[in-house]
Amino acid sequence: MLKKLVTVAALAIGMSATQANAYEIQYQDDYSANWANISASYGSVAGLLDVTYWDAERNTNSFRYWSGSYSGRSVAFAGNTDGGSTGVITLTPVAGQSVSLASFFLGSYVNANRATSYYIDDLATTGIDIQSGPVVVGAAGLVITPGITSSAGIKIGFGPNAYNVGINNIAFNVTPVPEPEMVSMMVLGLGLLGFAARRRKTQ
Repeated sequence: MLKKLVTVAALAIGMSATQANAYEIQYQDDYSANWANISASYGSVAGLLDVTYWDAERNTNSFRYWSGSYSGRSVAFAGNTDGGSTGVITLTPVAGQSVSLASFFLGSYVNANRATSYYIDDLATTGIDIQSGPVVVGAAGLVITPGITSSAGIKIGFGPNAYNVGINNIAFNVTPVPEPEMVSMMVLGLGLLGFAARRRKTQ
């Protein structure tokens, strides 16, 4: 009987487990020419997640590409000037999925020390979740690791100076949101394992 309980519990937990799929946007994979316009949906994952861009200074939903000169890496950048440029990238999972933002890279043109700021916003909550305030991006660049998860979407904003400070290596995971029935089965499975453990102790 104890073996049957453990088997049922393991099946319940296994059925409720979700598989996270890891992705990373690397603009150099598909672009090589400086000033190339980046596709308005570049980085989207068919059937799982949509990626969109907004360049306010140029009033367009596309960034541009520059090869290899931003803290030693290629980047996507926004705008036409230092002080007035901002860039926004939004990761929006389809219904039934959630997205976790693992990290992204900010680099500075010709390795110079340049001031900017960034923010990360979970669209399911009110207000900005992470706001950096002024930061300096130099020769080493800056790797940000937010660790935010959302089923509504995540917005990444950077600027001013999204022209000479660019972005790349946007790493994220897409995971199915468990159905209520699966959550119930997982709770049942954990309960059965607990019951089995108690029985084992009393025998």
